Amino acid sequence: MVIFEVVNNPQVSRDAETGISRGCGFVTMRSLAEARTAINALDGFDLDGREMFVKLAAHVVASRRNPSLSHTPPMKDHIFESRYKIYVGNLAWSVQPQHLREHFTQCGTVVSTRLLTDRKGGRSRVYGFLSFSSAEELEAALQLNNTEFHGRDIIVREAHVKSPDTLSQTLES
Repeated sequence: MVIFEVVNNPQVSRDAETGISRGCGFVTMRSLAEARTAINALDGFDLDGREMFVKLAAHVVASRRNPSLSHTPPMKDHIFESRYKIYVGNLAWSVQPQHLREHFTQCGTVVSTRLLTDRKGGRSRVYGFLSFSSAEELEAALQLNNTEFHGRDIIVREAHVKSPDTLSQTLES
């Protein structure tokens, strides 16, 4: 059996009235790569006569039929970021996340793209964040500082990551 030392914050889903396990839970992993390793190792694994179904939490919650039945609130859209992250500023109002992704794919694999929006009006702000799969790709992206994008000279800086990468994953047994 594979032992994972990178499991953070395991949570078992329980019935609110009885406290009995619902047969599923959530586990936070340190990175997307480690979560995929866990999925490959454990999906379909027989645990005490029951087959485990292991999936990314974002996939499970999106397909949940009645989220009000769970004691945990429905999850929002999750953006999985790597530690190779940049800040991109001075963006045009018309820029969409897919525009950023398309532009920065010339630097390598874009793991995530996040364009911040104003909570009240939903209007795009003029900055965002992208993360890459390697330090080399991050360095290539930094070379796009002060280059023209959608009619504006963009600002590209390395973003400082405050905490280790986390990824929620669900274990259903």
